[in-house]
Amino acid sequence: MSGRTLADLVYAGLDDEATRNLCETARLLHSASLLQQEEMRSLKSWFADLLEPSSHSAGWLKNCASQAQRLLSDPQEQLALHGDLHHGNVLDFGARGWRAIDPKGLYGERAADFAALFLNPDLADSERPYAISPQRFGHRIRLVSSHAGIEPVRLLRWIHAWSGLSAVWFIKDGIAPETQRTVAHLASEALG
Repeated sequence: MSGRTLADLVYAGLDDEATRNLCETARLLHSASLLQQEEMRSLKSWFADLLEPSSHSAGWLKNCASQAQRLLSDPQEQLALHGDLHHGNVLDFGARGWRAIDPKGLYGERAADFAALFLNPDLADSERPYAISPQRFGHRIRLVSSHAGIEPVRLLRWIHAWSGLSAVWFIKDGIAPETQRTVAHLASEALG
């Protein structure tokens, strides 16, 4: 293992390569269903902090919660998910290729597993913003949609919802969710 993450590729100007590697890692994970659904945590329970009516007052977070509720009430293509699949959790294992670490053991819609990548690597290093660039955001949507075979509107909806969930977690930790608010806005704008 080299210790290199996909964030290192992004900072080297290779975001397309990082995104393709993340999509391939997700494909491998999603094709190997090792646990039974009963042994996994549902996406609905994962989103509980966002879905609590009293957990937030900001309008944009209420919109993210509404989006999450709509998605969770009409799930598509459900399977075992990583649950935290982003640039810092995919490492270069040399000859074994790129592999994910720190799985959360979730069960739910496949498209949801791609949402966290749109907040990163900015959440790990806000001094080097990348994910919040509107041009890069739009390019990543097209790339992930194409490589992962996910309809762009569905992907944007999951990004919108996931941004709110991540924001609520940051707020509980006393951290301002600036990246999440920006990405939620980009997703909402793209959805029209």
